[in-house]
Amino acid sequence: MSDEARWSFSQSFSLQFQSSRSELEARINNAKSNTTISEELLLDLSTERARLVKSLSDATGSIPRYDQRQYEQQVTALEIALSDLRGLSKPKSKFAFKRKTPDSTPASTSQSPLEPIIASLDDSSSLPKPTINLSLSSCSYQLLTLESLAKSSSPEDLAIRDLDHCIVNLIPSGQGSASDSTLQISALHIQNLTDTVLLLPPVEGSVLVHNLTRCTIAVGCHQYRMHSSKNVDVYLAVTSDPVIERCSEIRFGGYPGVLGPTAIPSKHHKILDFSHIRSSPSPHWSVLDNDRVSHKWFLGNTTMTREILNVTRESMLPET
Repeated sequence: MSDEARWSFSQSFSLQFQSSRSELEARINNAKSNTTISEELLLDLSTERARLVKSLSDATGSIPRYDQRQYEQQVTALEIALSDLRGLSKPKSKFAFKRKTPDSTPASTSQSPLEPIIASLDDSSSLPKPTINLSLSSCSYQLLTLESLAKSSSPEDLAIRDLDHCIVNLIPSGQGSASDSTLQISALHIQNLTDTVLLLPPVEGSVLVHNLTRCTIAVGCHQYRMHSSKNVDVYLAVTSDPVIERCSEIRFGGYPGVLGPTAIPSKHHKILDFSHIRSSPSPHWSVLDNDRVSHKWFLGNTTMTREILNVTRESMLPET
C-alpha cells in the first residue's frame, strides 16, 4: 500500500471507528440509567464492542502506530464501562462482615492489547439470570414436540438442556391450530446436548448455545451466540452477526425452507469468532451446503419406534 493510500485509509478508518465507538459509549451510558438491564442488552453491547476489536485488528499495519495505541486504549475503556454495567445488573448482596485474608499477587503475564478482554463475556455469572418457565431437559433417545411443553398465553424463554440422542421438533404442524398458537418463545437457552437434532421455529429474541457435541440446529432469531461446542451444523436465519467462542467444526447454512418460510434477512455467513480476532479466516467454522437439507427431513409423530427415530436422527446429524 502506497503512503497516499495508507493515509487515505487511516483517515477513513478513524472516522468510522470513532463514530462507532462514540455511539457504543453513549449506549452504555444510557443503559446505566435504566432501572433494569437485560441479558439481551448486555449481549448486544458486548457484540458491538467485539466488532470494534475485530475492525481494529484487521486494520493493524495500515494505520499509524500511535493512532492504533489510542484506539486500543479506547476499546479497553469500553470494556471497563461494560464491566461496570454488568455489575449494576447484578442484585446487591446483603451486608456481612468477612474475615480479611492476605492478599496474593498473581504472576504477571504478557498479553497483546488486542487479545479479547472478551473472556469475561463468556462468564455466565456476569449476566443476569433469565426467568425460564418452559423447559425440555434430561431426556435420552426421545422425540420431543410441542406437545411436550406446557401451554402459555404469553411469550416465555425456553430452556433446552441435558439431552442426548433426541429429536426436538417444535415446528408448528399447521397454521392456526390451537396447540400451535399457544406457544410463544421470546428467547432460547440451549445447553449440554449430544447427538441431538433441534428443529425450531423463528423466535423474537436471542438464542444462546453452550456445550453442544455433534448436533444439528435449525432456528431463526435476532441474535445467535454459541460457546464451547464442537461438530455442529447450524441452519440459521439471523438479523445480526452470529457469534461463536471456543468452538470448532461449526458449519453455518441458511434456514431450511422445508421447515417453513421466514422473512428474516439473514446474516448467517457473517460470523464473529471471539476466539479468532484476526484478519485471517477463522479455522473454527465453515459454510454449510444446504443441499444436504431434504424434504425427507423429519416432520414425524410421537408414535415412531426407537429404531426409526435413530435412523432419522442419524440422517440429519453431522458426519462423525
